[in-house]
Amino acid sequence: MANDITTNEYAKYQQLREQIIKGLEEADSEFMLTTYGMLHSVMNKRQKAAMQLNLRVENATIRDKKEKKREALRKANEQKKAAAQRTASSTPRT
Repeated sequence: MANDITTNEYAKYQQLREQIIKGLEEADSEFMLTTYGMLHSVMNKRQKAAMQLNLRVENATIRDKKEKKREALRKANEQKKAAAQRTASSTPRT
């Protein structure tokens, strides 16, 4: 799937987040504190967007699976009814 990330990419992302948090803690000027704060905010927005995208993709996948399963169950039910009607109509009445 095109939206998946690799384990390596995620590890790099986590490492970057940790560096930003460490930068916030060790900032020695207002400028650096503001800069790391803005970076942290952007990273949080990026993570939130990624999670929302993941949920949308996952929900779409589940919705497709449910619809296919629903169609299969309906088809099986229709086949059962058709078979029952054929047996009922082919059975001679006495």
